[in-house]
Amino acid sequence: FSILGSAIPNIAISHKRCVDVTYPNFWNDLEMRLHAKVGPVSQKISTDVKQSEATIWLVGMRGVGKSTLGKEVAKAMGRSFIDLDKHFEIRHGSKIRAFVEKYSWREFRERELKLFKEFINTHPKGYVIACGAGLVETPEAMEAFQRLPVVVQINRHIDDVAAFLSKDSTRPALRKEGKYVWDSHAIWAARKPLYEAASSYEFTIIKGDSKWNCIIGDFVRFLQTITMNPVGRAGLIDQDVKDVDVTKLVGGTFFLSLTFPNMLQAVPIMQDLVAGNSAIELRVDLWESWEPSFIQEQIAIFRRHCCLPIVYTIRTIDQCGKFPNKEKPLFRLYELGIRLGCEYIDMEHHWSRAARNKLMRHRRHSKIIASAHFKNSNGGTEIDLENTFRLCAHGGRADVVKVVTTAYCLEDAIRLVHVAKNVKLPGNPPKIILAMGAVGQISRVFNEYLTPVTHELMPGIAAPGQLSISEIMAARRMLSIRAPLKRKIYIIGQNMDVSLAPLLINTAFKYLHLEHSATVFEAKDVSLAPIVKLMKSQGFGGACISSPFKASIIPFLSHLSDSAKAIGAVNVVALLNNGGLYGHNTDWSSLYIKLVAERPKLNGRRAIVIGSQGTARAACYALLKYGYDSQGIVVHDPWSHKGAQQTAEHFGVTSAKNIEKLQNINVVICTFRKLGTPEMESYLLPLTVVQQTPVLIDFRYFPLHTKLEEQAAVYGCNTLRGLDLLILQNIEQLKLFVGVENWAMVESAAPVIDRAVRHLFYQKYVTN
Repeated sequence: FSILGSAIPNIAISHKRCVDVTYPNFWNDLEMRLHAKVGPVSQKISTDVKQSEATIWLVGMRGVGKSTLGKEVAKAMGRSFIDLDKHFEIRHGSKIRAFVEKYSWREFRERELKLFKEFINTHPKGYVIACGAGLVETPEAMEAFQRLPVVVQINRHIDDVAAFLSKDSTRPALRKEGKYVWDSHAIWAARKPLYEAASSYEFTIIKGDSKWNCIIGDFVRFLQTITMNPVGRAGLIDQDVKDVDVTKLVGGTFFLSLTFPNMLQAVPIMQDLVAGNSAIELRVDLWESWEPSFIQEQIAIFRRHCCLPIVYTIRTIDQCGKFPNKEKPLFRLYELGIRLGCEYIDMEHHWSRAARNKLMRHRRHSKIIASAHFKNSNGGTEIDLENTFRLCAHGGRADVVKVVTTAYCLEDAIRLVHVAKNVKLPGNPPKIILAMGAVGQISRVFNEYLTPVTHELMPGIAAPGQLSISEIMAARRMLSIRAPLKRKIYIIGQNMDVSLAPLLINTAFKYLHLEHSATVFEAKDVSLAPIVKLMKSQGFGGACISSPFKASIIPFLSHLSDSAKAIGAVNVVALLNNGGLYGHNTDWSSLYIKLVAERPKLNGRRAIVIGSQGTARAACYALLKYGYDSQGIVVHDPWSHKGAQQTAEHFGVTSAKNIEKLQNINVVICTFRKLGTPEMESYLLPLTVVQQTPVLIDFRYFPLHTKLEEQAAVYGCNTLRGLDLLILQNIEQLKLFVGVENWAMVESAAPVIDRAVRHLFYQKYVTN
């Protein structure tokens, strides 16, 4: 075949050592005597695969958790997981340690490289693949890594790695300078630059962290960010309502500028700090160290306690910050921010064109905020300001344009606002405008997109004249600037005397600094005429729909989400900008989120849905979305077997009049919303079911502990309360009211809303 390859192109021989015994000088003779060009096979890597679809390759030291994390994130992101080391062992019928002892490290590395190159070609997208720890030592593999779209280094502190490996005798000994050693620190020192060169991203595990459930959650969010494709839990829900043009109940977005020198100082008050923001600015120039390892750890700590997007900012001395005015170290740290998966990079616009262009070419998933700060200037004339905006736009390549001036009088701030409103920029990027100083605060009131804010719990402000969200919103309402019209959210249903929804939504509006209100609309009968009239009234902002109207209201809605169509029921209605009404269902999404958190196993397991009404239909839908087989979902209604049959038939699942003999049950979902009849109040599971210790999810929240929950607790079942589901369900409804692009602000406020509602529930229903 080599001789044939001298005349016919594109013939590749994958194992060049096949002639080592019979003709050792073959390749040299082929090149010297036949003048054939002999060299490594050129690895062709598809360049048309989107980053959102590209296979995610994991590299890092042994013991960092590549396989553990890879399996879980693949499941969460709807991908398949492959461990190249395991695949090598299957293919060669031998453990790697035994293979190395029998053949040699050299032979292992050559066959490992062959397998790696094969998988590059056969698995370009849709996978998460963990690579062997030493693959980066092979130069040809390094070249391939650097051409792959998404390679993530998992970085765990070497002390933690060494401690883990000292207890593991199943792995082959490490090699350094031809000697077999177990010195993990020495190996790390040699491989660290190789891992960095091979990878495009880096995920850092906090030193000493052993909370793997939390680490997995952090890693899932990290990968969803860098692949720009929030699949899994978030993706399913995003996809359902992503194109909805609702009348938004918010008036602009904010980001908090954190000024702590160390994130550990912010952790105890993080939930209160971030509530109501859509992003968080990390002022790296104010940190106590600018060493890459410190920055990596700080961002990992922040991500553990806050899921909001990061605005990664390093402000130099000339631009109102503390970092030295040195371009090369500044841009190295900018690149580190991209590598660490930060969503926004605030790039100062005055540095060399070459440095700025390089950063924008290699931004990957990150959005570039091109910023100009006038420390001791009002920015000049309108023409000067227009030129500054255009320079920051970078011909349409900047994702966001930020211009900050110093205001010496009110006119300076108004001029900046006027120019920002009227200047036309290529690509029409959103603008952030601020005039520093007390007289410039009006600019923060006018700014609509990601206004930088402070908080009373902060150690100091990031810029002169900075205000809090509550101060800005109060000014907007007083001046009727950027403030949304006051609207009412109605909680519609019957027997709503113990409904928690108004309490929860009004608490949310308080923490989001909005003046809307939620109130109960108690329907006297099943007639829909009063409800339809209400939804057409002045000031209507949306509705939460309870029984018995979840299905009957649908004909009066102009649009439905895909989930609402599939379920045949809605529990939330939003007002569209065109005057229409949009119906959605968050019963299923709140349950789905809880299922993902619990991670019940699927293989051969069954879930029982108790009930047959709207919530039961949502439960069936959530179970199917989670991955249960249609034969693994059983609908059971003790009071209406016909209803159970109809619900089961709608989703193609099974129903059962009696559930005593069902086996392999690992989830039971009780969908009764209220206790209702004495029979419902005293309902218990058959012993044959509860003794299988399934996860019990009870949608009822009053009383806090139902008889069914008490029974499950006695038998050791893990239980999820209706109060947990209700809070999550209403938070998902709030996201619809504010619009998909503003979901982050609801997520930021969710922990404090949750805490406040539980406290109020305790005061109202438990202590009384």
